Amino acid sequence: MALLIIKHLRKKKKINLSKKEQQGFIQLLADLLSNGFTIKESLLFMKKSRSVQKDSIDFLLDFMERGDPLHNGLAELGVQGTIITQIEFAQTHGDLVGTLKKIKQHLKIMEKQRQNFYKVISYPVLLLLFLTVVLISIRQILLPQLMANGTIQANNIGILFIQQSPYFILSFLFSMVVLIVLIRWFFRKKTYLQKAVYISKLPVLGSFYREYTSAFFALEWGKLFSQGLEIKTVIHLMQIIDQRSLMSELSEKIEEQSMLGQTIYEQLPKFSFFSPELSLIIQQGQVKGNLGKELILYSEICWRHFFKRIEKLIQWIQPIIFLVVALLVVSIYAAMLLPIYGGMEEFL
Repeated sequence: MALLIIKHLRKKKKINLSKKEQQGFIQLLADLLSNGFTIKESLLFMKKSRSVQKDSIDFLLDFMERGDPLHNGLAELGVQGTIITQIEFAQTHGDLVGTLKKIKQHLKIMEKQRQNFYKVISYPVLLLLFLTVVLISIRQILLPQLMANGTIQANNIGILFIQQSPYFILSFLFSMVVLIVLIRWFFRKKTYLQKAVYISKLPVLGSFYREYTSAFFALEWGKLFSQGLEIKTVIHLMQIIDQRSLMSELSEKIEEQSMLGQTIYEQLPKFSFFSPELSLIIQQGQVKGNLGKELILYSEICWRHFFKRIEKLIQWIQPIIFLVVALLVVSIYAAMLLPIYGGMEEFL
């Protein structure tokens, strides 16, 4: 019996949905639910049609038969945390179909931009790899021959650059690995609130992160307020989210300050990961009595602006990389040809 349990657990750990499979699952689930299927009927349809891997569907069906919610099962399958939070909230405010459609739309946009980014960066990266191979080949094959017949001098700056280039490349790669490890170690000891505050203060990434969190929270809060819920109820719902997240930690902080008499729109400017406009939208929405609709509209504006900025950033990346490649090409030519030209002048 123990061996069977161990075997089942090992099999469970291997089940994991890729990003492409997650997108397909969300899209199909949204379409089925909008056509009147229940969640269980949708999963059974996916199993019969083999549109999603059978092991994942079987796992979700078994998970839900035990009384566990869908979002917990998706978390076990490796679905992104932001998607899990949105689905969990959707099961609270009742607009699961609308939330899934919005997730589907965002995943499509992100996948399209990811593919565009790969297209933009692939050619320059191949050029950099080619230049690295050429640089090492020059160092190992051509330089020893030129130095042996006295065409160039070993103490030339360009020649020293070529000779030391492999060490520069290895040092750069090692530094990047160490930097990534240090960043992961640094964030591991931080709470979600501390991470959000730190990221929001970064020079370029911070503005993107503020826009993303503002759009995300405005959309989720807007859906809840549209259901006629009060602010206290919304804060309570944020706290009872199963997984530990930025939303749950933020709700605890807001509740603490609310007990001291501060309203939610007075507190939001203190959190650097929100845009200044969000607190104004909430304040005006409360006065007009149309808070839910205004937050949803504001989230749509934020999402459009967020994706447009990403597209512009991708368009800037390729010229910058090509400029770096061009400088490297000129540097290699200068490092090789100038010492040879200097040596020829000495003979003349």
